[in-house]
Amino acid sequence: MLSPSLALLLSLAGMLLLLRLKVPTGVAVFAGSLILTLLARPLFAVPSLLAQAIWSLQTLKLLVIVVTALTLSSLMEARGLLSGLAATMERFSPRLAMSAIPALVGLVPMPAGALVSATAVRGLAERMGLSPERATFVNYWFRHVWEFSLPMYPAIIIVSAVLSVRLSAVVVALLPLTGLALISGIAFSHRMLGAAPAVSERGSGHLILELAKNSWPVLSLVILIFLGLDAVWAFPLVLLSFALQQKVTRADSAKALKYGLNPLILFLLYAIMLYKAAIENSGAAASLLSSMQTMGMPAALLLMSLPFLIGLAAGASFGFAGITFPLLAPLILATGSGGHALLLAYASGMTGLLLSPAHLCLVLSAEYFKARLIAVYRYLLPPLILIEGVAVLLYFLAG
Repeated sequence: MLSPSLALLLSLAGMLLLLRLKVPTGVAVFAGSLILTLLARPLFAVPSLLAQAIWSLQTLKLLVIVVTALTLSSLMEARGLLSGLAATMERFSPRLAMSAIPALVGLVPMPAGALVSATAVRGLAERMGLSPERATFVNYWFRHVWEFSLPMYPAIIIVSAVLSVRLSAVVVALLPLTGLALISGIAFSHRMLGAAPAVSERGSGHLILELAKNSWPVLSLVILIFLGLDAVWAFPLVLLSFALQQKVTRADSAKALKYGLNPLILFLLYAIMLYKAAIENSGAAASLLSSMQTMGMPAALLLMSLPFLIGLAAGASFGFAGITFPLLAPLILATGSGGHALLLAYASGMTGLLLSPAHLCLVLSAEYFKARLIAVYRYLLPPLILIEGVAVLLYFLAG
């Protein structure tokens, strides 16, 4: 058997290789778990570890939360809440709508969601005279501002489960990132969008009522979690309330549940929790952390580099969250900088994710607008450098 720290590095290298070969993230994480366990533990430990990851209370709670979140997303889309949000915002102001529509769509996590918002704003972008690259940037950026902290996103839920920290505490720690994403997005897109006039057809009071009508499931979920209700109860409660309020039929329920029970997502969640269990069972994270401290490697370097690289390779937030946070958990929980270590690690992962050519939202959005991907990076880099720089500054100031 190898030392746990070396086995962990080899498992990480194996996952990176598989991801580069375009192997599904769930398969790559599962393979990494097996590599780590087989190299650092006796062979007979494998079956018990596989079973432990399945029947763990954390795993079961995570499955309930993610399945209900995805099911709710599907029902909201099917019932026209997303299109209703878009129509309301465009009536209020074209300039605001160009950034607000992707942001509103981003309230609900869905695969390739930027393509959904792109279809809603393409005509508006053409009327405003935006280049394909600028339209891609605005749509893509504002579609992801909530992924930095919104508890609807599986990555946030995974971080909470991996760190064994309440979901509300994780959201509060990461909220500054969403604030930075919004501020930087507005600042860097201001000149692109020009000064399109407001064309409100109705009063602001009516606008607020329409927004509330179309976004109440997400708002209710956030409020319940902030009030202290465990997410494993909040998600099903909001889903049930929405289904009753909308009088959802059995056929619609079955279709939405099928979306929520996506086998690839379920396997990915299991693989992530298996990797977490493998790291804990082998003591690999503590061993690697001890080796790094012996070598004098700065903690900030690890918090920045690993999430960034995995985010860049995987092209999915749950990928970098599930792969790197089990490894970084002792460092995040033990650091004197408190939530700023979490903030730095998550900011770095999101930076890698938003630059990843494997990110479906980026590739499909650019293709839809017929934009040159290399030119889109020119607009993405400044706000991402700003966010990463502020995260680094906060980490060292807190330390």
